[in-house]
Amino acid sequence: MQFVTFLYLVSCPLTSDPLALLDPVPDAVYDSINAVSGCMTDTRREVIGHIIEWIDGRSDQPNCWLYGAAGSGKSAISKTVAELCAGVNRLGASFFFIRGAGRRSSFTSFIPTLAYQLAFSVPATKSYIESVLRSDHHITYRSLERQFQKLIIEPIRSVDPPIPPPVIIIDALDECDDKDKITDFIDIVACTLRDDQPAIRFFFTSRVDDHIQKKFLKSPAMDTTYHLNLEKFNADHDIRTFFRSRFSTIYQENRRLMTNVSHPWPSDSVLSELVEKSSGSFIFAFTLVNFVKDGSDLPHRKLEAALQGHTGLDPLYAQVLRTTPRSTHFVRIFETIVTVSERLSVADVAYLLQIDTGDVIHGLLGVQSILIVPEDDVSPIRPFHTSLRDFLTTRARSHDLFINRSVRHLSIASDCLAVMVVYNSYNILEHKQLAWACRLWSQHLLSAIRKQGSDDSSFPRQDVNDFVEKLINFASQSFDFWVDSIILEGSLTQTSETLNSVVSGLEVSPLF
Repeated sequence: MQFVTFLYLVSCPLTSDPLALLDPVPDAVYDSINAVSGCMTDTRREVIGHIIEWIDGRSDQPNCWLYGAAGSGKSAISKTVAELCAGVNRLGASFFFIRGAGRRSSFTSFIPTLAYQLAFSVPATKSYIESVLRSDHHITYRSLERQFQKLIIEPIRSVDPPIPPPVIIIDALDECDDKDKITDFIDIVACTLRDDQPAIRFFFTSRVDDHIQKKFLKSPAMDTTYHLNLEKFNADHDIRTFFRSRFSTIYQENRRLMTNVSHPWPSDSVLSELVEKSSGSFIFAFTLVNFVKDGSDLPHRKLEAALQGHTGLDPLYAQVLRTTPRSTHFVRIFETIVTVSERLSVADVAYLLQIDTGDVIHGLLGVQSILIVPEDDVSPIRPFHTSLRDFLTTRARSHDLFINRSVRHLSIASDCLAVMVVYNSYNILEHKQLAWACRLWSQHLLSAIRKQGSDDSSFPRQDVNDFVEKLINFASQSFDFWVDSIILEGSLTQTSETLNSVVSGLEVSPLF
């Protein structure tokens, strides 16, 4: 609220409208997700069923945290839950954070907006909230704890007789600009609702961002929160139903333009391909349908182009990667995971790069909305969506985020050589990462040579010098160990063929 407006409000008789002091964000809380939520009709019934059971008190945990990848439909689920709660008079308030949307991404108006909505959704709280505003004109500038107690908790507890706990829905915690305040709020809610019989329930959604995950995975939030991981709910059937419905509509609306297109369109096999491309992303599905029906070409031609082209997740990838904090090892860790065709675990990456597993986990904290980082060190790290690698290795799409595959493959070959020098007294049968380095360093070198030029750049001199230095160290210290290892592993013939290809490739594209 601007200062002049504030002075005017406190100078006016408070009996006229004390709630004006709350200066809430406008009621159009769903505007930014209305379009996407259209693809959620009759979808995600299983996860919404779990949420309804939690609302009905089948869990004694007063908070629920729904989390998942970017584009997985969390906000649309929140909208559906809000509508269901409103239909049975259980919706206390809702706030949908939207990154970069002014007051909708700010914490400043957050609690006042919840209180303002609460005064109308639960009329019995209105007189209490107005009393608080009359007695303390500056309540919206007090500490978060005081605002929460005076404007949310105490008004609800003042209702007599008690009512079924209202549900307050807070969507997209990760899109709040003030990370410290949003995590403080999680603690405040958890501490308050842990200490006595809760009269209210909070439904939160977010990506798996580190600052949020840390709060929900330790006390007090851990003890008071029902966790729902969207990854565990298969969305393929819902997305297939959405595609079939929308494409049927497009076909009907463009029947004259598609007289030569057989029905049903698209075919079941194409539909299956689209569902696979979606990888559980409702945003992808929605974006693709909009692309097909945008009118710039015949719908069936647009669909063919969509099948051959990339997905609609590029802006999400760019947003995550441009805003994530970058630790000392981030680039090496992230680009190695993206480049290597095998799925590596936290322990594998740490071994290959010769850093601590803690460094790997710390390096990936900011990209957990696009990469699945397991809770253990041995399960594979993998992208939420298969298009991530394509996006990062296509310069026209990723621009400054582009990963030069030839340079990265050469770097991985160097890392493998260094591993063999350090661990040349170890048994490869007991160290799978060492066996991996012995077997694959030559394949990465071959990939580097073959891809040189395809990435529209040559090897940086420093990378070449680093590789040569490590190759010399390897030849002088670990060559016999490496030969014994590939013989023991049974990969001598394959490795020899790879190295012959390397020699031939170097004659065409020399490194030196």
